[in-house]
Order: sequence, then structure tokens, then C-alpha cells
Amino acid sequence: MQLASRRSIRSRSDLCLYVARMTIYIVIMASLISISQTWAASPERMLWALLGSGTAAALLSLPITWEFGRMYLDLWDATQSLRDLARTDQQTGLYNNRSFIEAVEERLALGRRIALVLGDLDRFKAVNDLHGHQSGDEVIARVGAEMRALFGDGAVIGRMGGEEFAAAIDCPFGDPEMARNHVATFAEELRRRIAAIRIPSEAGTIAPTISIGIARSEVPRGFSALYGRADKALYVAKAAGRNRVVDQDDVDLGDAARLTRLRDDIDRRESGEQLQAVRWL
Repeated sequence: MQLASRRSIRSRSDLCLYVARMTIYIVIMASLISISQTWAASPERMLWALLGSGTAAALLSLPITWEFGRMYLDLWDATQSLRDLARTDQQTGLYNNRSFIEAVEERLALGRRIALVLGDLDRFKAVNDLHGHQSGDEVIARVGAEMRALFGDGAVIGRMGGEEFAAAIDCPFGDPEMARNHVATFAEELRRRIAAIRIPSEAGTIAPTISIGIARSEVPRGFSALYGRADKALYVAKAAGRNRVVDQDDVDLGDAARLTRLRDDIDRRESGEQLQAVRWL
């Protein structure tokens, strides 16, 4: 019975295999019952009884087992769909924040060298205020599509929330300069692709840009430390004029007070730009 378990139904081929195995099992059980009954009453009719009971059992069991199997397959598909919905961001189809972190932590736990490319769209609040949230959603979706096209299936790509995106790519190079150049190439290409996006709206054409911070994993430190370094590099990119890439090596990560002031200054500046955009409406 374990070979015909409904738990193994994950595809159409699994369904056909389940039906075949269950049908064989039912035919065997019906034949055994027929043998026990016919042997005592009329042994010479046993062959005909076996053929008749086996055929009847097969004809009766096929549609029943098929329906049961299809029900289990539909349940599996629905479960997988719910699981995918819980793991992905609905606007972009990328990993959501929690799933992204889990996927990256799994790679780090295996000892893989990871580079984190952390990007944040520039002045995105003003985009929503000037062009509307529907246009803003279109920008988010386009960014997600560009990231999938650039990084492919080999990377972990996620939307961390709002206008912040991240990609974790393997960085197997032992030489620091090679590792830095490898990641910088991807980050710069992402910046270039985002800057090339044009989305028309009633208020004018939207031309988004993105600021990017890069960090590389350090064994045995985990995701939080990796994200923290990329986030600091990202804020330096914002302060340097936006629409640029900054590597962790270009940031004094030890100057926490300066970085905190820098973050607060950028937040105030972008809030002021948002208020100015609202006044223009």
C-alpha cells in the first residue's frame, strides 16, 4: 500500500501510477476473495470466476481510483499555490522579505560565498505622489522583471519591501579584487537597466533610477551583518547623488555615528521632496 500512497501524487504521471497500482491491488484482493468462495463451492469453475471477478474489479476500481487520485493531485496543486503565494511578492513575483532572508541564510549555512546587491529606487515616494500609485506599481513590476532577466535562476532575488530590492549571487572568487569586480559588473548593469526604463503617465514620463550598495559575506557572520554592510553602502550611494553603485570597501563601516546622521539627512531630504511634490499637485 505504501507504493500506492496518495502522498506520492505530485504530477499527472504520479496520478496514472497511483491508479494502476491501486487497480492491481483491488483486482488481487477481489481475486483472492473469489478463489476462497469458488474453491469450496465449485473448484472447476475457479478460472472463470477469477476472470470475471478480476475484470469486474478492474472496471469498477478504475474510475473510483482515478477520481480519488485526481482529488489528491488537485489538493497538492492548491497547497503548492498557497505556499508560493506565501513566499512571493505579488507585484513582482520575486521572493518576499522573509523568504529572501531564509533562502540567503540557507546558502550561508552551507558555507557558500555570497554577494548581496541591495538597491533602493530614488525618490520613489515622489513618483507615487506625482504619477499615482498605479504608475508606481508598474515601476515596481518593471524593476522586478529587469532583475529576473539580469540575474536569472542562479541568484536569490527579492523585494525587501516598498521600493527596496535585493539580489544574492554566488561569489566564489578567493581574490578580493576579482570578487569585487564580479559583483560590481552585475550591480552596474542593473543600475543601467533601471535608468533606461521609461513609463508614460498622464503627469509625464517616469524615468526611475536606483542607488545600490554591495556587500560580500564573511564567514561565519550571517545575513544580518551582510545586509547591514550593504545598507550602509546604499546610503552612501544616496548621499553621493543617487543613481550609482557603492561597494562596502568604499565605506567606513566603523563610523556608525556619521552613517546614522547620513541616513537621517537623506530621510529628511526625501520627505521634503515628497512634500514639495504634493504641493505641486
